[in-house]
Amino acid sequence: MSASGNTSENTGKNGPPTPGNLLFAVNENPPEWLSALLGLQLILIIAGPIALTPVVVARQAGIDPGQIPWIIFASFTASAIGTLIQVHRFGRVGSGYLLFVGSSGTFLACALSAAEIGGMSLVASMSVLSAPLQILFGWFLGPLRRIITPAVGGVVIMLIVVSVLGIALDLMNGRQGPGPDLNHLLVSIFTLAGIVALAVFGNKALRLWSLFIGICAGTFLSLALGMADFSRVAEESWLGMPQMGWQGFNLDFGPEFFSLYLAFALVTVVGAVETLGDSMAIQQVSDRNFRKINYDTVQGAIYADGIANAIAGALGTLPNTTYSNAISAVELTGVAARRVGYYTSLFLALLAFCPKVSALLAAIPSPVVGAFLFMLLAMLFVTGIKLATSQGLSYENSIVIGLSFWIGYTFQNDLFFAEFIPRSLAPFLNNGMAVGGVSAILLSLLFNLKPAGQAKFALKRQPDEASRLRQFLKNYAATRNIPSYLEQKLHLTAEELFLHLCTSRQAAADSLRVKLRKGEETLQVEFIDSGFTWDLDDQVEAVRARQGEFSSEDLGLLLLDRYAQNLRHIAISGYNYISYELPL
Repeated sequence: MSASGNTSENTGKNGPPTPGNLLFAVNENPPEWLSALLGLQLILIIAGPIALTPVVVARQAGIDPGQIPWIIFASFTASAIGTLIQVHRFGRVGSGYLLFVGSSGTFLACALSAAEIGGMSLVASMSVLSAPLQILFGWFLGPLRRIITPAVGGVVIMLIVVSVLGIALDLMNGRQGPGPDLNHLLVSIFTLAGIVALAVFGNKALRLWSLFIGICAGTFLSLALGMADFSRVAEESWLGMPQMGWQGFNLDFGPEFFSLYLAFALVTVVGAVETLGDSMAIQQVSDRNFRKINYDTVQGAIYADGIANAIAGALGTLPNTTYSNAISAVELTGVAARRVGYYTSLFLALLAFCPKVSALLAAIPSPVVGAFLFMLLAMLFVTGIKLATSQGLSYENSIVIGLSFWIGYTFQNDLFFAEFIPRSLAPFLNNGMAVGGVSAILLSLLFNLKPAGQAKFALKRQPDEASRLRQFLKNYAATRNIPSYLEQKLHLTAEELFLHLCTSRQAAADSLRVKLRKGEETLQVEFIDSGFTWDLDDQVEAVRARQGEFSSEDLGLLLLDRYAQNLRHIAISGYNYISYELPL
Protein backbone atom coordinates (compact mmCIF):
# COMPACT_ATOMS: atom_id res chain seq x y z
CA MET A 1 0.00 0.00 0.00
CA SER A 2 1.42 3.30 -1.09
CA ALA A 3 2.10 5.79 1.62
CA SER A 4 3.20 8.64 -0.62
CA GLY A 5 1.65 11.93 0.30
CA ASN A 6 0.76 13.02 -3.20
CA THR A 7 -1.95 10.41 -3.50
CA SER A 8 -4.13 12.10 -0.98
CA GLU A 9 -6.72 14.71 -0.33
CA ASN A 10 -6.54 17.36 2.33
CA THR A 11 -9.46 16.98 4.68
CA GLY A 12 -9.09 20.24 6.52
CA LYS A 13 -6.69 22.91 7.60
CA ASN A 14 -5.62 21.06 10.67
CA GLY A 15 -6.82 17.56 9.80
CA PRO A 16 -9.22 15.47 11.88
CA PRO A 17 -8.22 14.44 15.37
CA THR A 18 -6.77 11.03 16.00
CA PRO A 19 -9.58 8.64 17.03
CA GLY A 20 -9.54 8.66 20.82
CA ASN A 21 -10.62 5.03 21.26
CA LEU A 22 -8.30 3.48 18.64
CA LEU A 23 -6.66 0.54 20.39
CA PHE A 24 -5.09 -1.16 17.37
CA ALA A 25 -4.50 0.75 14.14
CA VAL A 26 -4.67 -0.90 10.72
CA ASN A 27 -0.99 -1.92 10.66
CA GLU A 28 -0.88 -3.13 14.27
CA ASN A 29 -1.43 -6.71 15.44
CA PRO A 30 -3.78 -7.44 18.35
CA PRO A 31 -3.53 -10.84 20.04
CA GLU A 32 -4.75 -13.77 17.97
CA TRP A 33 -7.56 -14.59 20.40
CA LEU A 34 -8.87 -11.00 20.30
CA SER A 35 -8.73 -10.90 16.49
CA ALA A 36 -10.61 -14.19 16.25
CA LEU A 37 -13.24 -13.08 18.78
CA LEU A 38 -13.85 -9.80 16.97
CA GLY A 39 -13.96 -11.59 13.61
CA LEU A 40 -16.61 -13.96 14.97
CA GLN A 41 -18.66 -11.06 16.32
CA LEU A 42 -18.51 -9.30 12.96
CA ILE A 43 -19.65 -12.47 11.20
CA LEU A 44 -22.82 -12.51 13.29
CA ILE A 45 -23.50 -8.92 12.22
CA ILE A 46 -22.92 -9.31 8.48
CA ALA A 47 -23.96 -12.94 7.83
CA GLY A 48 -27.66 -12.07 7.64
CA PRO A 49 -27.42 -9.45 4.88
CA ILE A 50 -24.90 -11.56 2.93
CA ALA A 51 -27.19 -14.61 2.77
CA LEU A 52 -30.69 -13.14 2.95
CA THR A 53 -30.32 -10.51 0.22
CA PRO A 54 -29.94 -13.10 -2.60
CA VAL A 55 -32.51 -15.33 -0.88
CA VAL A 56 -35.07 -12.51 -1.22
CA VAL A 57 -34.41 -12.37 -4.97
CA ALA A 58 -34.63 -16.16 -5.34
CA ARG A 59 -37.90 -16.43 -3.41
CA GLN A 60 -39.53 -13.48 -5.15
CA ALA A 61 -38.53 -14.73 -8.62
CA GLY A 62 -39.85 -18.24 -7.95
CA ILE A 63 -36.45 -19.94 -8.13
CA ASP A 64 -36.46 -23.65 -7.26
CA PRO A 65 -35.99 -23.83 -3.44
CA GLY A 66 -33.42 -26.56 -4.04
CA GLN A 67 -31.12 -23.92 -5.53
CA ILE A 68 -31.15 -21.71 -2.44
CA PRO A 69 -28.43 -23.66 -0.53
CA TRP A 70 -26.08 -23.18 -3.49
CA ILE A 71 -26.94 -19.46 -3.65
CA ILE A 72 -26.10 -19.09 0.04
CA PHE A 73 -22.88 -21.10 -0.43
CA ALA A 74 -21.91 -18.88 -3.38
CA SER A 75 -22.69 -15.71 -1.44
CA PHE A 76 -20.55 -16.66 1.57
CA THR A 77 -17.70 -17.89 -0.64
CA ALA A 78 -17.67 -14.74 -2.76
CA SER A 79 -17.81 -12.59 0.38
CA ALA A 80 -14.90 -14.51 1.95
CA ILE A 81 -12.71 -14.08 -1.13
CA GLY A 82 -13.76 -10.46 -1.67
CA THR A 83 -13.11 -9.54 1.97
CA LEU A 84 -9.65 -11.14 1.84
CA ILE A 85 -8.76 -9.18 -1.32
CA GLN A 86 -10.10 -5.97 0.20
CA VAL A 87 -8.27 -6.36 3.52
CA HIS A 88 -4.91 -7.74 2.37
CA ARG A 89 -4.32 -5.60 -0.77
CA PHE A 90 -2.74 -7.58 -3.60
CA GLY A 91 -0.61 -5.14 -5.57
CA ARG A 92 -2.90 -2.25 -6.49
CA VAL A 93 -6.06 -4.26 -5.76
CA GLY A 94 -7.65 -3.90 -2.33
CA SER A 95 -7.80 -1.16 0.26
CA GLY A 96 -5.57 -2.75 2.89
CA TYR A 97 -8.13 -1.72 5.51
CA LEU A 98 -10.77 -3.54 7.56
CA LEU A 99 -13.58 -3.45 4.99
CA PHE A 100 -16.04 -6.31 4.54
CA VAL A 101 -17.53 -7.37 1.23
CA GLY A 102 -21.01 -8.88 0.98
CA SER A 103 -24.17 -9.21 -1.09
CA SER A 104 -25.34 -5.81 -2.28
CA GLY A 105 -28.87 -4.59 -1.62
CA THR A 106 -28.41 -1.99 -4.36
CA PHE A 107 -28.73 -4.77 -6.95
CA LEU A 108 -32.06 -6.05 -5.65
CA ALA A 109 -34.26 -4.41 -8.29
CA CYS A 110 -32.24 -5.28 -11.39
CA ALA A 111 -31.31 -8.74 -10.04
CA LEU A 112 -34.99 -9.55 -9.48
CA SER A 113 -35.81 -8.50 -13.05
CA ALA A 114 -33.00 -10.72 -14.35
CA ALA A 115 -34.02 -13.67 -12.17
CA GLU A 116 -37.64 -13.45 -13.33
CA ILE A 117 -36.55 -13.46 -16.99
CA GLY A 118 -33.69 -15.97 -16.99
CA GLY A 119 -33.20 -17.34 -13.49
CA MET A 120 -30.05 -17.01 -11.37
CA SER A 121 -27.92 -17.93 -14.39
CA LEU A 122 -28.90 -14.61 -15.98
CA VAL A 123 -28.13 -12.79 -12.73
CA ALA A 124 -24.72 -14.46 -12.75
CA SER A 125 -24.06 -13.40 -16.34
CA MET A 126 -24.99 -9.80 -15.60
CA SER A 127 -22.78 -9.77 -12.51
CA VAL A 128 -19.72 -10.95 -14.41
CA LEU A 129 -20.25 -8.72 -17.44
CA SER A 130 -20.86 -5.55 -15.40
CA ALA A 131 -17.93 -6.07 -12.99
CA PRO A 132 -15.28 -4.62 -15.37
CA LEU A 133 -17.18 -1.33 -15.38
CA GLN A 134 -16.37 -0.85 -11.71
CA ILE A 135 -12.68 -1.41 -12.40
CA LEU A 136 -12.84 1.08 -15.28
CA PHE A 137 -14.53 3.59 -12.99
CA GLY A 138 -11.63 3.25 -10.54
CA TRP A 139 -9.07 3.67 -13.33
CA PHE A 140 -10.78 6.80 -14.72
CA LEU A 141 -11.72 8.12 -11.30
CA GLY A 142 -10.10 11.48 -12.02
CA PRO A 143 -12.19 12.67 -14.98
CA LEU A 144 -15.33 10.73 -13.98
CA ARG A 145 -15.50 12.24 -10.50
CA ARG A 146 -17.02 15.39 -12.03
CA ILE A 147 -19.87 13.44 -13.68
CA ILE A 148 -20.57 10.40 -11.47
CA THR A 149 -20.96 12.55 -8.39
CA PRO A 150 -22.32 11.66 -4.95
CA ALA A 151 -25.56 13.40 -6.01
CA VAL A 152 -25.95 10.90 -8.88
CA GLY A 153 -25.14 7.94 -6.63
CA GLY A 154 -27.55 9.13 -3.95
CA VAL A 155 -30.44 9.44 -6.41
CA VAL A 156 -29.91 5.88 -7.66
CA ILE A 157 -29.81 4.48 -4.12
CA MET A 158 -33.05 6.26 -3.17
CA LEU A 159 -34.73 4.94 -6.31
CA ILE A 160 -33.57 1.40 -5.50
CA VAL A 161 -35.69 1.65 -2.35
CA VAL A 162 -38.66 2.84 -4.41
CA SER A 163 -38.20 -0.13 -6.75
CA VAL A 164 -37.87 -2.81 -4.06
CA LEU A 165 -40.11 -1.62 -1.23
CA GLY A 166 -43.11 -3.49 -2.64
CA ILE A 167 -41.18 -6.76 -2.37
CA ALA A 168 -40.57 -6.21 1.34
CA LEU A 169 -44.25 -5.45 1.94
CA ASP A 170 -45.35 -8.54 0.00
CA LEU A 171 -43.07 -10.73 2.11
CA MET A 172 -44.33 -9.14 5.32
CA ASN A 173 -48.04 -9.57 4.59
CA GLY A 174 -47.77 -13.04 3.08
CA ARG A 175 -48.84 -12.33 -0.48
CA GLN A 176 -46.23 -14.79 -1.72
CA GLY A 177 -48.00 -17.60 0.12
CA PRO A 178 -51.65 -18.53 0.69
CA GLY A 179 -52.47 -14.96 1.65
CA PRO A 180 -52.17 -12.51 4.53
CA ASP A 181 -53.32 -13.56 7.98
CA LEU A 182 -53.01 -12.39 11.55
CA ASN A 183 -49.88 -14.47 12.19
CA HIS A 184 -48.04 -12.76 9.33
CA LEU A 185 -49.02 -9.40 10.78
CA LEU A 186 -47.85 -10.35 14.28
CA VAL A 187 -44.49 -11.74 13.14
CA SER A 188 -43.78 -8.82 10.81
CA ILE A 189 -44.61 -6.17 13.40
CA PHE A 190 -42.80 -8.03 16.19
CA THR A 191 -39.63 -8.40 14.10
CA LEU A 192 -39.69 -4.80 12.92
CA ALA A 193 -40.51 -3.48 16.40
CA GLY A 194 -37.60 -5.41 17.90
CA ILE A 195 -35.14 -3.99 15.36
CA VAL A 196 -36.46 -0.45 15.81
CA ALA A 197 -36.47 -0.68 19.62
CA LEU A 198 -32.80 -1.66 19.67
CA ALA A 199 -31.95 1.01 17.10
CA VAL A 200 -33.71 3.70 19.16
CA PHE A 201 -33.06 2.70 22.76
CA GLY A 202 -29.94 0.53 22.46
CA ASN A 203 -26.42 1.75 22.98
CA LYS A 204 -23.90 1.81 20.17
CA ALA A 205 -23.09 -1.89 20.60
CA LEU A 206 -26.71 -3.02 20.54
CA ARG A 207 -27.42 -0.97 17.42
CA LEU A 208 -24.85 -2.98 15.53
CA TRP A 209 -26.64 -6.16 16.58
CA SER A 210 -30.18 -4.87 16.03
CA LEU A 211 -30.79 -6.67 12.71
CA PHE A 212 -29.41 -9.98 13.99
CA ILE A 213 -31.38 -9.85 17.25
CA GLY A 214 -34.56 -8.79 15.45
CA ILE A 215 -34.31 -11.69 12.99
CA CYS A 216 -33.79 -14.14 15.86
CA ALA A 217 -36.75 -12.73 17.81
CA GLY A 218 -39.06 -12.88 14.79
CA THR A 219 -37.96 -16.43 13.99
CA PHE A 220 -38.67 -17.62 17.56
CA LEU A 221 -42.16 -16.10 17.40
CA SER A 222 -42.73 -17.83 14.06
CA LEU A 223 -41.80 -21.15 15.65
CA ALA A 224 -44.22 -20.53 18.50
CA LEU A 225 -47.00 -19.81 16.01
CA GLY A 226 -46.20 -22.87 13.89
CA MET A 227 -45.11 -20.79 10.89
CA ALA A 228 -41.55 -22.09 10.64
CA ASP A 229 -40.20 -25.50 9.76
CA PHE A 230 -36.58 -26.17 10.67
CA SER A 231 -36.73 -29.96 10.39
CA ARG A 232 -34.36 -29.92 7.42
CA VAL A 233 -31.69 -28.19 9.50
CA ALA A 234 -31.23 -31.27 11.67
CA GLU A 235 -30.87 -33.46 8.57
CA GLU A 236 -28.01 -31.40 7.09
CA SER A 237 -24.36 -32.05 7.93
CA TRP A 238 -22.04 -29.55 9.55
CA LEU A 239 -19.50 -29.74 6.75
CA GLY A 240 -20.01 -30.28 3.05
CA MET A 241 -21.18 -28.85 -0.26
CA PRO A 242 -24.74 -28.04 -1.38
CA GLN A 243 -26.46 -30.88 -3.20
CA MET A 244 -27.65 -28.79 -6.16
CA GLY A 245 -24.68 -27.17 -7.90
CA TRP A 246 -23.78 -24.25 -10.11
CA GLN A 247 -26.46 -23.18 -12.61
CA GLY A 248 -24.11 -21.77 -15.27
CA PHE A 249 -24.52 -18.63 -17.36
CA ASN A 250 -27.34 -17.36 -19.53
CA LEU A 251 -25.98 -15.64 -22.65
CA ASP A 252 -29.14 -15.26 -24.69
CA PHE A 253 -28.25 -11.89 -26.25
CA GLY A 254 -31.76 -10.69 -26.98
CA PRO A 255 -33.14 -7.15 -26.61
CA GLU A 256 -34.12 -7.79 -22.98
CA PHE A 257 -30.56 -8.86 -22.26
CA PHE A 258 -29.13 -5.49 -23.25
CA SER A 259 -31.85 -3.55 -21.40
CA LEU A 260 -31.01 -5.47 -18.23
CA TYR A 261 -27.32 -4.93 -18.79
CA LEU A 262 -27.81 -1.16 -18.86
CA ALA A 263 -29.52 -1.37 -15.46
CA PHE A 264 -26.75 -3.57 -14.02
CA ALA A 265 -24.07 -1.29 -15.46
CA LEU A 266 -25.62 1.76 -13.82
CA VAL A 267 -25.93 0.13 -10.39
CA THR A 268 -22.35 -1.16 -10.69
CA VAL A 269 -21.06 2.38 -11.14
CA VAL A 270 -23.20 3.58 -8.23
CA GLY A 271 -21.74 0.77 -6.12
CA ALA A 272 -18.31 2.12 -6.97
CA VAL A 273 -19.37 5.54 -5.67
CA GLU A 274 -20.50 3.91 -2.40
CA THR A 275 -17.19 2.07 -2.10
CA LEU A 276 -15.35 5.32 -2.74
CA GLY A 277 -17.06 6.88 0.28
CA ASP A 278 -16.51 3.84 2.51
CA SER A 279 -12.82 3.62 1.64
CA MET A 280 -12.40 7.29 2.54
CA ALA A 281 -14.23 6.94 5.84
CA ILE A 282 -12.37 3.80 6.98
CA GLN A 283 -9.02 5.58 6.59
CA GLN A 284 -10.11 8.34 8.94
CA VAL A 285 -10.93 5.95 11.79
CA SER A 286 -8.14 3.38 11.27
CA ASP A 287 -4.87 5.34 11.25
CA ARG A 288 -3.12 7.03 14.12
CA ASN A 289 -2.49 10.70 13.40
CA PHE A 290 -4.57 10.48 10.25
CA ARG A 291 -4.36 13.60 8.10
CA LYS A 292 -5.20 12.95 4.47
CA ILE A 293 -7.16 10.59 2.22
CA ASN A 294 -4.93 8.26 0.20
CA TYR A 295 -6.39 7.80 -3.28
CA ASP A 296 -4.25 4.75 -4.00
CA THR A 297 -6.28 3.14 -1.25
CA VAL A 298 -9.55 4.40 -2.69
CA GLN A 299 -8.74 3.04 -6.14
CA GLY A 300 -7.63 -0.27 -4.66
CA ALA A 301 -10.94 -0.60 -2.81
CA ILE A 302 -12.90 0.02 -6.03
CA TYR A 303 -10.76 -2.51 -7.95
CA ALA A 304 -11.33 -5.10 -5.22
CA ASP A 305 -15.08 -4.53 -5.35
CA GLY A 306 -15.08 -5.06 -9.10
CA ILE A 307 -13.17 -8.32 -8.80
CA ALA A 308 -15.45 -9.45 -5.95
CA ASN A 309 -18.47 -8.80 -8.19
CA ALA A 310 -16.96 -10.94 -10.94
CA ILE A 311 -16.30 -13.75 -8.43
CA ALA A 312 -19.86 -13.55 -7.09
CA GLY A 313 -21.27 -13.76 -10.60
CA ALA A 314 -18.99 -16.62 -11.54
CA LEU A 315 -20.30 -18.55 -8.53
CA GLY A 316 -23.93 -17.76 -9.40
CA THR A 317 -25.11 -15.11 -6.96
CA LEU A 318 -25.74 -11.36 -6.66
CA PRO A 319 -22.87 -8.85 -7.00
CA ASN A 320 -21.14 -7.66 -3.86
CA THR A 321 -20.45 -4.32 -2.27
CA THR A 322 -18.34 -2.96 0.57
CA TYR A 323 -20.31 -2.81 3.82
CA SER A 324 -20.23 0.57 5.55
CA ASN A 325 -20.99 -0.99 8.96
CA ALA A 326 -17.28 -1.88 9.10
CA ILE A 327 -16.67 1.79 9.92
CA SER A 328 -19.13 1.67 12.82
CA ALA A 329 -17.55 -1.54 14.08
CA VAL A 330 -14.07 0.03 14.11
CA GLU A 331 -15.35 3.10 15.93
CA LEU A 332 -17.12 0.92 18.49
CA THR A 333 -14.37 -1.63 19.22
CA GLY A 334 -11.33 0.61 18.63
CA VAL A 335 -9.72 -2.23 16.64
CA ALA A 336 -8.92 -1.49 12.98
CA ALA A 337 -6.23 -4.15 12.51
CA ARG A 338 -6.41 -6.00 9.22
CA ARG A 339 -5.73 -9.23 11.14
CA VAL A 340 -9.39 -9.09 12.23
CA GLY A 341 -10.32 -8.99 8.55
CA TYR A 342 -8.34 -12.17 7.91
CA TYR A 343 -10.33 -14.01 10.58
CA THR A 344 -13.59 -12.58 9.24
CA SER A 345 -12.74 -13.92 5.79
CA LEU A 346 -11.87 -17.31 7.27
CA PHE A 347 -15.16 -17.57 9.19
CA LEU A 348 -17.13 -16.58 6.07
CA ALA A 349 -15.42 -19.41 4.17
CA LEU A 350 -16.28 -21.87 6.96
CA LEU A 351 -19.93 -20.79 6.86
CA ALA A 352 -19.99 -21.40 3.11
CA PHE A 353 -19.08 -25.06 3.64
CA CYS A 354 -21.63 -25.58 6.42
CA PRO A 355 -24.90 -26.90 4.90
CA LYS A 356 -26.58 -26.72 8.29
CA VAL A 357 -26.16 -22.94 8.37
CA SER A 358 -27.48 -22.65 4.79
CA ALA A 359 -30.54 -24.69 5.70
CA LEU A 360 -31.11 -22.55 8.79
CA LEU A 361 -31.00 -19.32 6.80
CA ALA A 362 -33.17 -20.73 4.01
CA ALA A 363 -35.86 -21.74 6.54
CA ILE A 364 -36.31 -18.25 8.03
CA PRO A 365 -40.02 -17.39 7.48
CA SER A 366 -41.00 -14.80 4.85
CA PRO A 367 -42.49 -12.26 7.31
CA VAL A 368 -39.15 -12.14 9.15
CA VAL A 369 -37.23 -11.75 5.90
CA GLY A 370 -39.67 -9.05 4.82
CA ALA A 371 -39.23 -7.08 8.04
CA PHE A 372 -35.45 -7.40 7.72
CA LEU A 373 -35.63 -6.15 4.12
CA PHE A 374 -37.95 -3.29 5.09
CA MET A 375 -35.48 -2.05 7.70
CA LEU A 376 -32.57 -2.55 5.33
CA LEU A 377 -34.33 -0.43 2.68
CA ALA A 378 -35.15 2.27 5.22
CA MET A 379 -31.49 2.61 6.13
CA LEU A 380 -30.50 2.38 2.46
CA PHE A 381 -32.77 5.34 1.71
CA VAL A 382 -31.04 7.38 4.42
CA THR A 383 -27.68 6.36 2.93
CA GLY A 384 -28.90 7.70 -0.40
CA ILE A 385 -29.94 11.01 1.14
CA LYS A 386 -26.59 11.40 2.90
CA LEU A 387 -24.66 10.57 -0.26
CA ALA A 388 -26.77 12.87 -2.45
CA THR A 389 -26.35 15.84 -0.11
CA SER A 390 -22.75 15.16 1.00
CA GLN A 391 -21.42 17.95 -1.22
CA GLY A 392 -24.18 20.38 -0.35
CA LEU A 393 -27.42 21.31 -2.08
CA SER A 394 -26.20 23.70 -4.73
CA TYR A 395 -28.48 24.77 -7.56
CA GLU A 396 -27.00 22.12 -9.87
CA ASN A 397 -27.21 19.33 -7.30
CA SER A 398 -30.82 20.26 -6.52
CA ILE A 399 -31.78 19.96 -10.19
CA VAL A 400 -29.99 16.62 -10.54
CA ILE A 401 -31.51 15.13 -7.37
CA GLY A 402 -35.05 16.47 -7.65
CA LEU A 403 -35.67 15.95 -11.36
CA SER A 404 -33.95 12.55 -11.60
CA PHE A 405 -35.70 11.12 -8.56
CA TRP A 406 -39.19 11.96 -9.79
CA ILE A 407 -38.42 10.82 -13.34
CA GLY A 408 -37.38 7.47 -11.88
CA TYR A 409 -40.48 7.32 -9.66
CA THR A 410 -42.73 8.06 -12.66
CA PHE A 411 -41.31 5.28 -14.80
CA GLN A 412 -41.18 2.81 -11.91
CA ASN A 413 -44.93 3.18 -11.40
CA ASP A 414 -45.85 3.21 -15.13
CA LEU A 415 -47.24 6.74 -14.87
CA PHE A 416 -45.85 8.08 -18.16
CA PHE A 417 -47.20 6.59 -21.42
CA ALA A 418 -46.42 3.04 -20.32
CA GLU A 419 -48.41 1.63 -23.25
CA PHE A 420 -45.86 3.06 -25.71
CA ILE A 421 -42.84 1.32 -24.14
CA PRO A 422 -41.50 -1.45 -26.45
CA ARG A 423 -41.38 -4.86 -24.82
CA SER A 424 -37.65 -5.15 -25.55
CA LEU A 425 -36.96 -1.97 -23.56
CA ALA A 426 -39.38 -2.73 -20.72
CA PRO A 427 -36.74 -4.26 -18.38
CA PHE A 428 -34.92 -0.93 -18.52
CA LEU A 429 -37.69 1.67 -18.89
CA ASN A 430 -39.91 0.03 -16.27
CA ASN A 431 -37.03 0.18 -13.82
CA GLY A 432 -37.20 3.53 -12.04
CA MET A 433 -33.70 3.13 -10.67
CA ALA A 434 -32.25 2.70 -14.17
CA VAL A 435 -34.20 5.53 -15.82
CA GLY A 436 -33.67 7.92 -12.92
CA GLY A 437 -29.98 7.05 -12.72
CA VAL A 438 -29.41 7.66 -16.43
CA SER A 439 -31.30 10.95 -16.10
CA ALA A 440 -29.02 11.98 -13.22
CA ILE A 441 -25.87 11.13 -15.19
CA LEU A 442 -27.10 13.03 -18.26
CA LEU A 443 -28.01 16.09 -16.20
CA SER A 444 -24.64 15.99 -14.44
CA LEU A 445 -22.91 15.68 -17.81
CA LEU A 446 -24.91 18.61 -19.24
CA PHE A 447 -23.96 20.83 -16.31
CA ASN A 448 -20.30 19.93 -16.82
CA LEU A 449 -20.48 20.52 -20.58
CA LYS A 450 -22.35 23.80 -20.21
CA PRO A 451 -20.07 26.28 -22.03
CA ALA A 452 -21.14 29.32 -20.05
CA GLY A 453 -18.59 30.08 -17.34
CA GLN A 454 -16.05 27.45 -18.41
CA ALA A 455 -12.67 27.80 -20.08
CA LYS A 456 -9.65 25.54 -20.60
CA PHE A 457 -6.04 26.35 -21.36
CA ALA A 458 -2.92 24.23 -21.94
CA LEU A 459 0.63 25.41 -21.37
CA LYS A 460 4.10 24.05 -20.70
CA ARG A 461 5.42 23.89 -17.16
CA GLN A 462 8.07 26.56 -17.74
CA PRO A 463 8.38 29.91 -15.92
CA ASP A 464 8.39 31.90 -19.16
CA GLU A 465 4.88 30.56 -19.88
CA ALA A 466 3.54 32.70 -17.02
CA SER A 467 2.83 35.57 -19.43
CA ARG A 468 0.54 33.31 -21.52
CA LEU A 469 -1.27 32.20 -18.36
CA ARG A 470 -1.67 35.82 -17.31
CA GLN A 471 -3.24 36.73 -20.65
CA PHE A 472 -5.60 33.75 -20.48
CA LEU A 473 -6.79 34.81 -17.02
CA LYS A 474 -7.21 38.39 -18.16
CA ASN A 475 -9.30 37.37 -21.17
CA TYR A 476 -11.44 35.06 -19.04
CA ALA A 477 -12.12 37.81 -16.49
CA ALA A 478 -13.11 40.25 -19.22
CA THR A 479 -15.38 37.74 -20.99
CA ARG A 480 -17.14 36.56 -17.82
CA ASN A 481 -17.45 40.03 -16.22
CA ILE A 482 -15.34 39.04 -13.22
CA PRO A 483 -15.12 41.89 -10.66
CA SER A 484 -11.70 43.53 -10.37
CA TYR A 485 -11.14 42.37 -6.78
CA LEU A 486 -11.81 38.76 -7.77
CA GLU A 487 -9.65 39.07 -10.87
CA GLN A 488 -6.74 40.17 -8.70
CA LYS A 489 -7.18 37.12 -6.46
CA LEU A 490 -7.43 34.90 -9.52
CA HIS A 491 -4.18 36.24 -10.96
CA LEU A 492 -2.41 36.04 -7.62
CA THR A 493 -3.40 32.46 -6.76
CA ALA A 494 -3.20 30.93 -10.24
CA GLU A 495 0.16 32.45 -11.08
CA GLU A 496 1.66 31.53 -7.70
CA LEU A 497 0.44 27.96 -8.11
CA PHE A 498 1.81 27.75 -11.66
CA LEU A 499 5.24 29.06 -10.65
CA HIS A 500 5.30 26.61 -7.77
CA LEU A 501 4.51 23.72 -10.15
CA CYS A 502 7.43 24.80 -12.30
CA THR A 503 9.77 23.79 -9.46
CA SER A 504 8.73 20.14 -9.74
CA ARG A 505 11.41 17.45 -9.93
CA GLN A 506 10.09 16.43 -13.34
CA ALA A 507 11.38 17.86 -16.62
CA ALA A 508 10.30 21.46 -17.15
CA ALA A 509 8.90 20.62 -20.60
CA ASP A 510 5.97 18.73 -19.10
CA SER A 511 2.61 20.30 -19.96
CA LEU A 512 -0.37 21.01 -17.77
CA ARG A 513 -3.96 22.12 -18.22
CA VAL A 514 -5.87 24.86 -16.46
CA LYS A 515 -9.65 24.77 -16.09
CA LEU A 516 -11.80 27.67 -14.90
CA ARG A 517 -15.49 27.40 -14.10
CA LYS A 518 -17.75 30.14 -12.78
CA GLY A 519 -20.48 28.68 -10.62
CA GLU A 520 -23.36 30.26 -8.75
CA GLU A 521 -21.29 31.09 -5.67
CA THR A 522 -17.63 30.38 -6.46
CA LEU A 523 -15.03 30.59 -9.19
CA GLN A 524 -13.45 27.13 -9.45
CA VAL A 525 -9.84 26.75 -10.56
CA GLU A 526 -8.17 23.43 -11.39
CA PHE A 527 -4.67 22.53 -12.59
CA ILE A 528 -4.26 19.05 -14.12
CA ASP A 529 -0.68 17.80 -14.33
CA SER A 530 0.84 14.40 -15.09
CA GLY A 531 4.36 15.17 -13.88
CA PHE A 532 4.16 17.04 -10.57
CA THR A 533 5.59 14.87 -7.79
CA TRP A 534 5.55 17.03 -4.67
CA ASP A 535 2.62 16.99 -2.30
CA LEU A 536 1.25 20.53 -2.34
CA ASP A 537 -0.91 19.95 0.74
CA ASP A 538 2.12 18.80 2.73
CA GLN A 539 4.11 21.82 1.60
CA VAL A 540 1.36 24.28 2.55
CA GLU A 541 1.05 22.72 6.01
CA ALA A 542 4.82 22.81 6.50
CA VAL A 543 5.02 26.49 5.55
CA ARG A 544 2.05 27.33 7.75
CA ALA A 545 3.79 25.76 10.75
CA ARG A 546 7.19 27.33 10.02
CA GLN A 547 8.50 30.20 12.11
CA GLY A 548 11.19 32.75 11.28
CA GLU A 549 12.21 33.91 7.81
CA PHE A 550 10.41 32.76 4.69
CA SER A 551 11.77 32.24 1.21
CA SER A 552 10.02 33.74 -1.81
CA GLU A 553 8.57 30.31 -2.58
CA ASP A 554 7.25 30.02 0.98
CA LEU A 555 5.60 33.43 0.70
CA GLY A 556 3.91 32.33 -2.51
CA LEU A 557 2.46 29.28 -0.75
CA LEU A 558 1.26 31.43 2.14
CA LEU A 559 -0.53 33.76 -0.29
CA LEU A 560 -2.08 30.77 -2.02
CA ASP A 561 -3.21 29.36 1.33
CA ARG A 562 -4.57 32.76 2.36
CA TYR A 563 -6.83 33.39 -0.62
CA ALA A 564 -7.63 29.94 -2.04
CA GLN A 565 -10.51 28.09 -0.39
CA ASN A 566 -10.81 24.29 -0.34
CA LEU A 567 -7.31 23.85 -1.74
CA ARG A 568 -6.85 20.16 -2.58
CA HIS A 569 -4.18 18.07 -4.26
CA ILE A 570 -5.48 14.70 -5.46
CA ALA A 571 -3.36 12.19 -7.38
CA ILE A 572 -5.22 9.49 -9.31
CA SER A 573 -3.78 7.09 -11.91
CA GLY A 574 -0.68 9.17 -12.50
CA TYR A 575 -2.53 12.50 -12.82
CA ASN A 576 -2.53 15.31 -10.27
CA TYR A 577 -5.69 17.37 -9.79
CA ILE A 578 -4.95 20.56 -7.85
CA SER A 579 -8.06 22.62 -7.30
CA TYR A 580 -9.34 25.50 -5.22
CA GLU A 581 -12.22 27.98 -5.11
CA LEU A 582 -12.54 31.75 -4.95
CA PRO A 583 -15.85 33.06 -3.50
CA LEU A 584 -17.78 35.41 -5.76
